[in-house]
Amino acid sequence: MSRFAEVIVLASNEKETMEPLTQPDDSREWSGCFTDIGHGMFGGWAIEFVRRSRWIGLLEHLESLPWKSPHSVQVLVHDEEDECFGLWMIHDGRLVEIPLPRTRRAFWPSHYTGEVDPDDPGILIRTDGPGGWPDGG
Repeated sequence: MSRFAEVIVLASNEKETMEPLTQPDDSREWSGCFTDIGHGMFGGWAIEFVRRSRWIGLLEHLESLPWKSPHSVQVLVHDEEDECFGLWMIHDGRLVEIPLPRTRRAFWPSHYTGEVDPDDPGILIRTDGPGGWPDGG
């Protein structure tokens, strides 16, 4: 399955922490390298993935980094079917999605198993758009 995704990390004064992620490393569970897009006070790094399998483990990896200011870390994730970027931040040592007003994350069970795949990010849907929420809510 081809699931394009963009991930942007914004973090204040964290160039040293993010530097290793701008270099290739075959030992990481996820693949690819971030590109430094930061300017000014906040640093910024971006990466694009062409398959979901390429970014499995990324959020957990980011969560585990030795951040100097974990409260400043913001991770924006846009999967190809998302209607907007989702926002993730570190709370109590965990990288968690921050609910955005007028959005809901949808998960659909597999046609084969009837279960939701635990690695499936679902899709982020705007509830105030022309289509609204799929179940009418």
